[in-house]
Amino acid sequence: MAKIVFTLLWAGVLIAVNKVLDDVTWAQYLATFVLAGMYAFAINKVPGARSKSTQESSEV
Repeated sequence: MAKIVFTLLWAGVLIAVNKVLDDVTWAQYLATFVLAGMYAFAINKVPGARSKSTQESSEV
């Protein structure tokens, strides 16, 4: 549930940034790229629904 909420909030941030940079296309691409990278790293830190034993067995 936490990852879903985090993803929805992050989507709101991405939409807001793109609206602010509406007239500067290259800045929109750069901001999207940077925010996507930050999201990829951050989503792994948000606790998920799976238990710790399930995660350990899937990382083999």
